[in-house]
Amino acid sequence: MTAVTDCEKHQTNSTALQLLVKMRGLLFLLSALFLLESTKGIEYEELDEHDRKIVDKAIEQGNKDLGQGKHLDFYTILNKNDNMLHVILRPTSCDNTTPSVHQKKCKTLNKAPQVSCIDCKGTMKPCLLLKEKEKTKKRINECLTSYKSGGSHLMFQKGGNEQQLSGCLGCI
Repeated sequence: MTAVTDCEKHQTNSTALQLLVKMRGLLFLLSALFLLESTKGIEYEELDEHDRKIVDKAIEQGNKDLGQGKHLDFYTILNKNDNMLHVILRPTSCDNTTPSVHQKKCKTLNKAPQVSCIDCKGTMKPCLLLKEKEKTKKRINECLTSYKSGGSHLMFQKGGNEQQLSGCLGCI
């Protein structure tokens, strides 16, 4: 009698385990699809006027520098702050003979060359291949670390007797 009960329990546990494994796989698949959709990026038409002008400059510069047969077009904005906009371009289904502007009718392809264009304080430098990570990182750092005088920073201000103030920010 107990052997039959143990066998039934084992089958029930085995079925429940199989169901959990299937649910875990489904959950993983849904998570992957959600992540893929969330990293898709913003559409060109959704960009504000300022960013669209910079993206247009990037498309023109990228096609001039690295457009090898296929038209390069906007894929996403990788990084953005007050001084910098980092635009990623990808090849499209259109030939590079098309004008160097956003081509709505061209399908973006997920193949080389993927191009990184950085607008730093209104200046678009020559675009780089996305795989040139060290050069891209150097350009971003140069853009973000322009010289800033410490005179206006609270840590470098002087007191009434022209002596350097020191201590914690809340103590000054």
